Amino acid sequence: MDKNITKQDVVNAFTTNYNLAPPYIKVDSDGLYTLVGQSDLATGEIQVYKNVGDGKLTALNHTVTLSATMALIKIIGKLYDENLMNFEDEEVNLFLEETICNVLVCFFGDKAEFKYSDELAYCFVMNNKQLINEAIYNVTNDKESNAVISPQELDDSLDGCQFIDPYVNIAHEIAKSYKMRPYDIISNWSTSELIVTFAKISNDNSLNAFINYKYSQPKAPKQKPPKKQTFYFEEIGSDEDE
Repeated sequence: MDKNITKQDVVNAFTTNYNLAPPYIKVDSDGLYTLVGQSDLATGEIQVYKNVGDGKLTALNHTVTLSATMALIKIIGKLYDENLMNFEDEEVNLFLEETICNVLVCFFGDKAEFKYSDELAYCFVMNNKQLINEAIYNVTNDKESNAVISPQELDDSLDGCQFIDPYVNIAHEIAKSYKMRPYDIISNWSTSELIVTFAKISNDNSLNAFINYKYSQPKAPKQKPPKKQTFYFEEIGSDEDE
């Protein structure tokens, strides 16, 4: 990295909305899925973390990592709200490190051996900006709906429609379409790969259904092709400095 990363850099990174990020799934108020982000940034490349090893956000580790990230964001907000965020305070720094480590353990797995560093935490965020966007969206939705969710509830299970994790189901649908083993997709495909592929499958199915109807009902009233895709990508604003 070009500069020495500080704890403040890490905290800022975990609480920033990133415009240039791979897509994630959000659930609208009407219950429809929307893919938010840049589809061309979806990647399945393995991320290499110095002194730790390889890592990737997949359907296998997404839910627990998202939960831990949301809990961290809420804690950071609480520290700022109560004027306790002091990067010169050793106790605050240790507390932040422990909480961030919870996120990293969820991502890398219980068996991963690593020592916390600001560089590692920052690298994790830069490699998984879509996860940060998703966590911020969910936390913001909590506030807007006045939902009362305790840290324990976040750890145990993410309640509410916006917390339903669809990636495992999506992996099974992709496996069915391409005649692959579901677990290979669940454990090896990135979440951004999953939803971009699933969007393509859904859009193809929508178009095929229209074409099949059109040619199977020659006397039926003419209908226009679908005006928009089943899934579409929505850009989000960014607080980061370009």
